[in-house]
Amino acid sequence: MSSLWLDDVKNNNYDSLCKDIETDICIIGAGILGLTCGYYLSNNGMKVTIIDKNEISTKTTGHTTAKITSQHGLIYKYLIDSQGKSLAKQYLDANEEAIQNIKNVIDKENINCDFEFQDSYVYTTDKNEVEKIKIENDAVNSLRL
Repeated sequence: MSSLWLDDVKNNNYDSLCKDIETDICIIGAGILGLTCGYYLSNNGMKVTIIDKNEISTKTTGHTTAKITSQHGLIYKYLIDSQGKSLAKQYLDANEEAIQNIKNVIDKENINCDFEFQDSYVYTTDKNEVEKIKIENDAVNSLRL
């Protein structure tokens, strides 16, 4: 299966580290999480080195759709029931803040990409699952009040 993310990458190979270097922070893993951590740490004055045994963003990150969402299946009803409404709201708010933060970085760094806000949907073709989706919708809406 081809990945648009990988097909569009240019110059994804870098020389191996062949000498000792001095750094404040060494991040192991050059996927989206490692690169994001490096971005924030370097913006806060840290000298950051990111290393990876493979090419940058070619494993898990390279095979994603790059879809960013606060909707992760039918999670909110479960969180409310198992952890309480306060924690479920924190989870929702953290995810929403992360999405806005990505947009802020794109704007600040003038990154030319196709970022856009879109609606997200959960659906089923199984009539027996429809009620679960309705309950999830009510759960999410109760957190947004």
